[in-house]
Amino acid sequence: MRQNSTLSSLVAKANAAVASAKNLADKGLYWSKVVAEVSKQVYLKESFAPPTAAQFQSTYNGLYSSVLPYFTSPEAFLAALKSINGGALFKFVGYGIQLFGAFSLGEIVGRRKIVGY
Repeated sequence: MRQNSTLSSLVAKANAAVASAKNLADKGLYWSKVVAEVSKQVYLKESFAPPTAAQFQSTYNGLYSSVLPYFTSPEAFLAALKSINGGALFKFVGYGIQLFGAFSLGEIVGRRKIVGY
């Protein structure tokens, strides 16, 4: 008799867990559809469009031409490092801390544990 009650309680708990998971999945699906629809309306209202090939080309050519001289010779790189003032250095350190924080947060989420961070 005791086995039947234990078995029935386990079945009831499993059914409750399945119902809870189904409810959570339904809510996730609903909100993903809401976000997709709102994003689509914003995209259309703001007349967003993906960048053209010419825009990509001009952007990367500008970045390439502005960064390339620093890596052509060690002297140019050292001169660029020496020309950095305190405000720019402070800004670069801040960006580095933000990048490290974003990386660490991604690792924590990916590994699903905080231990080691």
